[in-house]
Amino acid sequence: MKTYKYFVFLLIFGLLLVACGGDTATEETVVEPDIPAVEVVEEAEVAEEPVEEVVEETVEEVVEAAIEPITAEELDAAYGTFVASLKGYNALKDYSLLNEQLVSDSPPFILDVRNPEELEELGHIEGAVNIPLKELAQNLDLLPSFDTHIVTYCKAGWRAAIAMTTLSALGWENVQALHSPSYTGWVEEGYPIVEGLAPEAEVLNAASPDPAMVLAMDEVLNSYANNWNGIDSDSLATEIVENPDLILVDVRTPGEVEAGTIDAPNVVTVALDDFIGLQDNWPADKDAPIVTYCKAGHRSTVAMNILKSYGYTNVRSLQGGYTAYSAAGYALAGVPEPTFDMDAAFTTFLDDMEAYNTIGLDALSLALVEDPPPFLLDVREVSELEANGHIEGAVNIPLRELADNIEYLPSFDTPIMSYCGSGWRCTIALAALEAMGWEDVRCLKGGSFSGWVEAGYPVVEGVAQEPLLLDVAKVEPAALDAMKTMLQNVPDGFGGISADDFNLALLENPEVTVIDVRRMEELEENGVIEAENWIHIPLESFVAMADQWPADLDTPIIIYCGSGHRSTIAMSILWSYGYTDVLSLKSGFSGWVEAGYPTAEFVAP
Repeated sequence: MKTYKYFVFLLIFGLLLVACGGDTATEETVVEPDIPAVEVVEEAEVAEEPVEEVVEETVEEVVEAAIEPITAEELDAAYGTFVASLKGYNALKDYSLLNEQLVSDSPPFILDVRNPEELEELGHIEGAVNIPLKELAQNLDLLPSFDTHIVTYCKAGWRAAIAMTTLSALGWENVQALHSPSYTGWVEEGYPIVEGLAPEAEVLNAASPDPAMVLAMDEVLNSYANNWNGIDSDSLATEIVENPDLILVDVRTPGEVEAGTIDAPNVVTVALDDFIGLQDNWPADKDAPIVTYCKAGHRSTVAMNILKSYGYTNVRSLQGGYTAYSAAGYALAGVPEPTFDMDAAFTTFLDDMEAYNTIGLDALSLALVEDPPPFLLDVREVSELEANGHIEGAVNIPLRELADNIEYLPSFDTPIMSYCGSGWRCTIALAALEAMGWEDVRCLKGGSFSGWVEAGYPVVEGVAQEPLLLDVAKVEPAALDAMKTMLQNVPDGFGGISADDFNLALLENPEVTVIDVRRMEELEENGVIEAENWIHIPLESFVAMADQWPADLDTPIIIYCGSGHRSTIAMSILWSYGYTDVLSLKSGFSGWVEAGYPTAEFVAP
């Protein structure tokens, strides 16, 4: 073990001095004059071979014996500091950020803990130092100083998490693990790699970890099975049934636990956020069969490594975590019934509207130079950005994919400005985001992106940069599911109908329900579109007057307002409630009038 080379050298040197003194006296006594000198040397070499082996074995035993075993108090101190300093559980999820860091003036130290044959087959990240995980504690002289930023990676993220935990316990202060799927994900996303093995690492001798901790960590790393003590969902479900002594340790946050746990006889909760402080919750029997689990497998692997450091002998971590287990359909406990008060969500949105949550071109231009600027959301298709460019700084998430990518959106209280080609899709996005909990979402009007370009405001050619993974907004699952369903079923044309087609629909199907969502004073001043089944439900009261909605969810409905914005919000709300055949009049009542179609005077009932 390289960490102990200096001690080993001193011990060997002392032993050799003693051995040489004894051997000289013996040779002067036993060597006979008539035996050639060469033969004497050969006999001496043969005799000394087993002696050298004994000395080498003894030295190693002496070195290990000379180091006092690590104490529980020292482990508490090391891991307590580590857990308290965790940021995002030290999981580096943003591959683009790492790619940027690698070409910066101060790149992180990249540590590849895979085996050499994996690098030979799959290559490696340029600049990486390769130390197989089981050999990590034996090669600490190849690592940088304790305060250097280190990023560990492996094939899928499992070993990287173990390495991150180990180095943090040894004293390194800023270690991150490239999150699952780690190197595999790096390759799949097209980031650069170098074929073959990494170059031989330079000996740095830049850090001096505690020898006792090094010895302890080396023992832990070399105690792992070939699968690094992972267990899949199928195997765990079988063991829960077959082994009543199995203990599950749930290391998620209390909030996560409240949303449900794995259904098993012996489940204890020990949040990783205070894992050392909650030692009283750890299983008492260190030989008991234990499986740790979290949401996806990262935190549970950290916890597994910690428990093994304290002498637990039979600990494994659930691959894919609670997410994979629940997705596989296995039994869960304490899962509350999905709830989403859609009425309350849309009522809050409608009550809080200001200028129907629109923003003009000039106002957006001014907002973008504020500090901080609003979050700019482009809900067009990627092909539209390729053809027409985008507004600088925008994050592109196509409308139908919006609820599938909320991890790229900011916190609920961050202002979001959405835009699309003409202002139609961003209105649908506005309604969906407000229903999911965002509090200040606005839609760019004045022609939206087309108007922005026509007004001469600057655009950037091509697609937007890959968005940052934020993962800060926790949408209620039932609300998320409802908006996913709504957005994924947005029809071709995004629910718009022209004045010509609206007129034709009225002629062909007099039974179509027409909903006017304008305010009363607009009806009195401008008149209405005459229809047999005409209903007035002002947008401001749209949910409160839900009893006026058609009872049949498949009823054909056409909604209109002054220009098309309010009617598109109302259309989106009805879609969310399961209505299947709802359209919104493009350009609204104004477009109908400009097209030359007749209106009628409003007569109050």
